[in-house]
Amino acid sequence: MSEDTTTRRRAPRIPVRLEAAYEDPARQIFLATRDLSELGVYLMAGDAPEEGVAARVTLELPGEPAMLRLDGVVTRREPGQGFALAFEAGSMAPSTRSALRAFTRACETPRSQ
Repeated sequence: MSEDTTTRRRAPRIPVRLEAAYEDPARQIFLATRDLSELGVYLMAGDAPEEGVAARVTLELPGEPAMLRLDGVVTRREPGQGFALAFEAGSMAPSTRSALRAFTRACETPRSQ
C-alpha cells in the first residue's frame, strides 16, 4: 500500500482475523476478515462479489455482548484473495460505530518512530 493511500485513510485499519457472516442478494456465506476499521472491512474470499454489490456482514467483536450487523457496498475486489466492503454510515447505529471505534483503537499497535 502506498503512503498516499495510508495517509488518505479516515479511520485506522487494523489487521484482525474474525469470523464474519456475509450476505448479498446472491449468497450467504461465512468468511474471515483480514482487516477492519469503523468504516469498512476486508473479507477473504476466493470468489469475490462484483464491485457495487450491496451486502450485509455480521461480526462478533471480542468483548462485545451483541453481534454487529453492518450494511455496506463492495468497493474493491481482488479475485482469488478477497474484497473490501465499505459500511454505510447512515445505516449504522451510534452504539455500533462506538463499538467499532473502541475495538480498532484498542487493537492499534504503536507506530515505530
